[in-house]
Amino acid sequence: MTRRERNILILVVALSLIVVASCFALPYILRSRDSSTSSSGESGPESENLVELLEGSEAYRDARDIVERNYVEEVDGDDLLEAAEKGMRRMAEEGYDDEELVERGIVAMIDSLEDPFSSYMDARQVEMLDTQLAGHFSGIGVAMQSVKNEIRVVEVLKNTPAEEVGLQEGDIIREVDGADVTDMALDEVVMLIRGPEGTTVNLGILRAPSSSLEYYDIVRREIELPVIEYEMKEGDIGYLRLTDWTEDVDAKLTEVLRELKSQGAKGLVLDLRGNTGGYMDPAIRAADLFLHGGVIVTSKGRIGGASNEYEVDDAVEWDLPVVLLVNRGSASSSEIFSAALRDNDRCLLVGETTFGKGSIQKLYRQDDGTALKLTIALYYTPSGINITDEGIEPDVFVKNPVVGDEDLQLREALELVSTEI
Repeated sequence: MTRRERNILILVVALSLIVVASCFALPYILRSRDSSTSSSGESGPESENLVELLEGSEAYRDARDIVERNYVEEVDGDDLLEAAEKGMRRMAEEGYDDEELVERGIVAMIDSLEDPFSSYMDARQVEMLDTQLAGHFSGIGVAMQSVKNEIRVVEVLKNTPAEEVGLQEGDIIREVDGADVTDMALDEVVMLIRGPEGTTVNLGILRAPSSSLEYYDIVRREIELPVIEYEMKEGDIGYLRLTDWTEDVDAKLTEVLRELKSQGAKGLVLDLRGNTGGYMDPAIRAADLFLHGGVIVTSKGRIGGASNEYEVDDAVEWDLPVVLLVNRGSASSSEIFSAALRDNDRCLLVGETTFGKGSIQKLYRQDDGTALKLTIALYYTPSGINITDEGIEPDVFVKNPVVGDEDLQLREALELVSTEI
């Protein structure tokens, strides 16, 4: 994997975006630079003044205390303060108010950890993360992406209000309730479209080849995110694709496994390609559905409750052959699940080496709706390995072609399962 490809994957995994990673971008974040004198010769803000502002801020003191007490590695409070102060200098010179400066200081403090999976999250980002991990929200049922300063519909979910009124993939959203959204960030548009169940949102849509807007009144309702897709393949093989580790995905997985058995499945291909993670506990419970005994995963951290060994409780739901499909986009909880099955001799892995995220994060929520997402532990596979930056190598390496729709990985997985039946 090239450095550029890995950096892109780190962004996707760390931010856990509902639609695309750009939803979680922090446009106001600037890299810290040393203060310098202006062209007029006047000095920038005194460092002492910025330090006083930070130390007098309850928000900063609370954030620093959380990091000092809970981060997976010991950190020095003075180093955190210095990083926060340096990060504020440029914005202080540009005249930002105290609240914005303190927020920037907290961001710079977290950045100084040089941990791509620890971050400061504003209230909007927290709400979006909660939505992703809950697996449902109140809205209209579209996935959107920002493309060349346009908010474009990239998927219309089935059986949703958006599908019922006729929205289509490729539609460009220009207005939401009469407001022009052309220059808005994707996450802002997402939050405008979402709202209480039963309320109505009006969208102004541009659809090629027309140059005029079409308007749609759409009544919001509860939308269930499709985290599991499944079907029967030839040869009595069940195929199950899992796209996220939401809080209740293990219960959904149990239902699907039972349904596939009822349809006569004698083997299973479980597809975790592109599944960048989510909650850890559902992945542990899901692994338990396949295992007769052994250790699922071990975690080690500094704080109470961060160090645990999770063992199988022997309540097996699926005891038939299993092949897991993975790629470099399979990360975090997907890697915990994959290692648990593979190390306990319960599956074969097919595809590409996984991402390599061997750490566990916890969300520390603040009263104002913001939060710190902080790495609190490292985890180890049943064989005792921390996979950070290394990932999990597949038993059978298969790479899909860059051009074309042929799925060589799935074909190999199906062939392997058929030999086990």
